[in-house]
Amino acid sequence: MTPQTLLGPRLRRYRTSLSPLAILGWLALGPVIIVLTVLVAGVADAPALLLVVLIGLLILAVSVAYLLWSGSTHLDLHEHGIVVGRSFLGGAPRSMRYTEIDPSTIRVFSGAHTLLPIWQVRFRRSSSAHLFLFPRADRAVTFLGPDRDSDLSGMQRPVTPGRGVVVFGSQQAEEIAHQLRTGLERAGCPPHLARWSTGFGVHELPSNGFTAAQQVPGMLPARLGGTAH
Repeated sequence: MTPQTLLGPRLRRYRTSLSPLAILGWLALGPVIIVLTVLVAGVADAPALLLVVLIGLLILAVSVAYLLWSGSTHLDLHEHGIVVGRSFLGGAPRSMRYTEIDPSTIRVFSGAHTLLPIWQVRFRRSSSAHLFLFPRADRAVTFLGPDRDSDLSGMQRPVTPGRGVVVFGSQQAEEIAHQLRTGLERAGCPPHLARWSTGFGVHELPSNGFTAAQQVPGMLPARLGGTAH
């Protein structure tokens, strides 16, 4: 069955927030490497200069692909659940019902870029599957759902710490969190449970990546975070 069949019509689409400084920095990387190599190494002959230019262009192409990949992230709100994914080289999107989201793990953070791996370019499945962040991302909404490799079906799936976390970078993170809680209530979750995590407000993540990951409920398998009772 398709997400439209199980989740109902799409109500709204959110896109990840882009950073102009990040775009300029990544696009300038290739040309800067060309200029520095020529100046520092003193490249003068045509074959060596051509090789340096080709390497710079390759780096530029990788930078453009990474920016397109990161910037194509979207989160769709449906009547009965959400779909999050990438429209550029993103693979199959992740779909989940509101009833498959742990309400106590819905949080809003600032400084979300600290969760990105060093150098930010790591296309390993473990990072791309749950970090829907653009370089230099500020705010993000996070929540815990079912295993990222499980498919939406007629069966209810349990939340899975680590493999089920979603981190979506957007300056509208607070609004998205509100919509998620509203969707949980619409799905039958008691209001005091659906909105239990609103008391955390917007929390700033520390600059250390591992420490920042520990602050996100469900990101590390050994740490689920706060639980509503």
